[in-house]
Amino acid sequence: MRRRDFLIGAGAAGWTSVWAQGTLQAPKPPGSQPATRLAFGLISPRDPEVMLKNWNPFLDRMALATGSSMDRRVFGTADEIVKEFAAGRMDVAWLGNAAALDVVEMGAGSVFATMVNQGKTSYRSILIVPRDSRLRDLDDLLRTAPQLRFGDGDEKSASGHLVPMYFAFVKKGVNDPARLFKEVRRASHEANLLAVARGEVDVATNNTSELDNLRARSPAEAAKIRVIWESPDIPESPMVWRTELPQQLKQKIASFTYGFGTRDAEEKKILWDINRLTGWRQSSNRQLITIANLEMFKASQQIMRDPGLSEAQRLQQVGAVMQRGSKLEQLLRSAG
Repeated sequence: MRRRDFLIGAGAAGWTSVWAQGTLQAPKPPGSQPATRLAFGLISPRDPEVMLKNWNPFLDRMALATGSSMDRRVFGTADEIVKEFAAGRMDVAWLGNAAALDVVEMGAGSVFATMVNQGKTSYRSILIVPRDSRLRDLDDLLRTAPQLRFGDGDEKSASGHLVPMYFAFVKKGVNDPARLFKEVRRASHEANLLAVARGEVDVATNNTSELDNLRARSPAEAAKIRVIWESPDIPESPMVWRTELPQQLKQKIASFTYGFGTRDAEEKKILWDINRLTGWRQSSNRQLITIANLEMFKASQQIMRDPGLSEAQRLQQVGAVMQRGSKLEQLLRSAG
């Protein structure tokens, strides 16, 4: 996927925007003090311009509530946003659980909120096929996989890659799904939905939230898609803040986020337009424990499949993964 990285500057008192790689300064009243500058990142499962348009009213109000100016950035891949946290250039972000795990593990940030999507704080990974496909279930898929074109997700996507890899394939004895298929393409959730609807791939990963969004905005396209497998529940995508943000600023961000849309009708509409949300709920790093366990399993499997390693090297490296997993679980269970 070609990188699409948009940066918009927005002031607390009002803003003007253009699509650009630079930052726009909001006009300041004479004698005013410079505002705190916050960098807010979004991982985009669909069109970045539409996504930012939907998020801007929420971010405008966050800027007002915190007395900050706001840089808004939309990233095409999880790795890009994780690198920004690592470099100290990202303050707050909405991203997937697997990417959030990377940020937390490196000590750059922590989870403080999770999406509430139509009253739910979880969703499911799915495997989708064209409506007229002969594939009816996971067994059909596994039996005919060498003839199929497979649409996988970003490797840091929980629902687009990690969860289906484990629950749909590894638990069925397939340790390397990429070698199973005739062809593997990697794309965003939206791109995989449309590829299935248009018959460009035979099966693809996705999730229930993104499919619901497609049904709402493009029912004709959604009607061309059929689900053949669903995973167990996955925690909804979290919001993460930078570890070193001042505590007073964190309190302002948290108070704004948890209360947004609880009473005001306009705020409720803003949330709905973002991702069919009905609110934000307080959360912590603990919501990442399941994903951490899957990541450690994935790492162990990759070591065991590596033909260039001796048995002693495999045991040593798997032991290191287990030690890492133990430390990571302790970190996630501690105050986040």
